[in-house]
Amino acid sequence: MALRRPVLTRRPPAAQAPADGASPMLSRRLARYVPVPAAYAVFQSLLGVLPASLSGDAARYALAGTAGVATGLLVWLAVQLRRGRDEAAGPPPAADGAAGAGAAGPVIPGPARPGEPFPRLAAGAREAVLRARSVCDDPALGPLTGWPHFLEEGEAGHPPTAIGTAYGLHLALALGPDDGRFDQPALVETLWRLRLPDGGWAARTGTGVSRPEVTALVLGALSRAGAHRPRLDEAVEVLEGLLAPGADPEGEDRTYVIGAAIRGLLRAAPGSPLLPELRDRLTRGALRDPARDGLACWGYSLEGDAGPLRPDRPSPVHTAQAVLALARATAVLGPERRSRQAMEQGREWLVRHGEFAHQTEHLRRFAAGRPTDHTFVRHFTAGWVARALMAVPAPPEDPALRRAAEACLRSAVARVRVEQRGGVWEWGDDREHRPIWMTYQGISVLIAHAHRSYTTP
Repeated sequence: MALRRPVLTRRPPAAQAPADGASPMLSRRLARYVPVPAAYAVFQSLLGVLPASLSGDAARYALAGTAGVATGLLVWLAVQLRRGRDEAAGPPPAADGAAGAGAAGPVIPGPARPGEPFPRLAAGAREAVLRARSVCDDPALGPLTGWPHFLEEGEAGHPPTAIGTAYGLHLALALGPDDGRFDQPALVETLWRLRLPDGGWAARTGTGVSRPEVTALVLGALSRAGAHRPRLDEAVEVLEGLLAPGADPEGEDRTYVIGAAIRGLLRAAPGSPLLPELRDRLTRGALRDPARDGLACWGYSLEGDAGPLRPDRPSPVHTAQAVLALARATAVLGPERRSRQAMEQGREWLVRHGEFAHQTEHLRRFAAGRPTDHTFVRHFTAGWVARALMAVPAPPEDPALRRAAEACLRSAVARVRVEQRGGVWEWGDDREHRPIWMTYQGISVLIAHAHRSYTTP
């Protein structure tokens, strides 16, 4: 069937443009450009007025240079003091309660500064996501409401995708459960309309064949939103079929795919008989890192240390994904000795490794008579590590590990926070790529960390 481009019928109302405070920006520019010219001006002035009889040229130059450096340092310190006062004052209050309740278009903040209130950041994320929502009419599927993969694509009117809309629904549940502008019923119905003929869902770059990791993501979002149970159960059966041995030869040996399947089934079908088997498969696929006392960790694949060609390399993001999936499975299914040991060792491996660089994974699937299915998956490593460490806290009887785990968690959360501007997360330094899934993961980490850090008065 030929794919026809949906016709855009309506765009959501535009919110106000982001607004940065002018005072902090002025302070940064003063700190950058003023001290050196001030120092040079004092140096030249003194050099011209000091008497030539002052112990020769060397003394005149030394005295003028010292005075110039001192002046530049004093100017720099004064600017830094002003900048500190500006930041301590905090952002200006937004009109009409910029927490976003009901008012049309609250002011969206600019880049986050240390100490910025989380409600301000969350309001920026909520308005940016609403601005990027796409509402269109598909000739074959009917009316669609949701998001494509990137926020900038939604702003340009691109049609919704299954992955983008699933993460948008997650964001609506996290940030705007009382905000009717998200129109959660329309998002749920759009996900059902984007279902493929074989009963599941796939990435837009796929070949039209349902994939377990995408189907699990969508079912998890639908389950959280309270989708109709019989309809959900029917789709769960499709997911279980996609996870049957041999159904997806390339995907069934990938840490990312199995971890996503576990998380999705735990939300949509916690009683699925596949869950213990998937947990065991994830546990058996762990590696042993000889550089870190043989601790369990994970790489791209689940071949473990007995890979037929070469051992897989440990990966922080895949270790974090596995640890998180095992932690959630333990909470629902109950503890199991081998998986618990692997999970705890994986947590320690993450703490000792301490790396948060983004990773990209290429997953190729082959099928006779069909084009190769290529999927490129971007992994927000700091977000995964933070969630894994919060899901599996270090035991109090090991104070050294507990201190190290807390330090690693603080570093991961700080890395998550600096990746965003105004509540929207950007992939690396490329501000033209703002994946909606990255904003969901970033917001989720900050919410979970805030809950974890809170203590009753």
